[in-house]
Amino acid sequence: MRADAPVPVLLYHSVHDSPGPAERPYAVTPSAFSAHVDAIRASGRRAVTISPLAAVMRAGLPPHARPLAITFDDGYADNLDAIEVLLDRGLSSTIYVTTNEVDGRNRLSRSQLAELACTTGVEVGAHGVRHRRLDELDLRELGEEVTASKLWLEDVIGREVRSFSYPHGAYDSRVRQAVMAAGYRSAVAVKNALSHGDDDPFAIARWTVMRETPVERVATVIEGEGVRRAWSGERLRTRAFRAVRRSKRRVTRAVAG
Repeated sequence: MRADAPVPVLLYHSVHDSPGPAERPYAVTPSAFSAHVDAIRASGRRAVTISPLAAVMRAGLPPHARPLAITFDDGYADNLDAIEVLLDRGLSSTIYVTTNEVDGRNRLSRSQLAELACTTGVEVGAHGVRHRRLDELDLRELGEEVTASKLWLEDVIGREVRSFSYPHGAYDSRVRQAVMAAGYRSAVAVKNALSHGDDDPFAIARWTVMRETPVERVATVIEGEGVRRAWSGERLRTRAFRAVRRSKRRVTRAVAG
């Protein structure tokens, strides 16, 4: 893979006409999603799941021509129909599941997850146990979120879980190391940037598709235009935001104690 070749990795959440207030900003309508799929097909890019994409980045081997990845976070039940739309068009995808929410309202069930994991063109990955910001947790809590979600999912789907998605896109070097130590072979972040051949296979950049994102914008991102390339390392702004969040958490704990 050429180091400068853009690799769009799209991030979706719910795909629903009438989502709840909390989900609404991130929930695209089924008709909009169908239009996005048409744009993907028209681009000529080949949709791959995250594990083989990460393997290409790690090995430096030439990938399939013009790769692209489609991902879903959280494990919404409506993702089933969205994935079916993709499969009908010959497009692969990766779904990341928050394990503590499985079998919950508007979420995937255990049996649905097991069926998805057996479906050619679908990869099931972990998204933590309770969707917490991992860079705020102590080592015990971090280990539980990263390792327990992997083991639980593997028990449900009957196969290895190789990829992890950082909840809220929040991670640091300590979190990244914990994911590696847990036995994952790749991880995805957010960054709202384009991945590329030199991207970190344990922090693959994704671009978030929002409810109000027009199909024309999605099409330009797919073409690798108008979006910056993922950067290496961590930005100063990210570290500053984390410091503020940790400070607020310490205050909250002190008040509660």
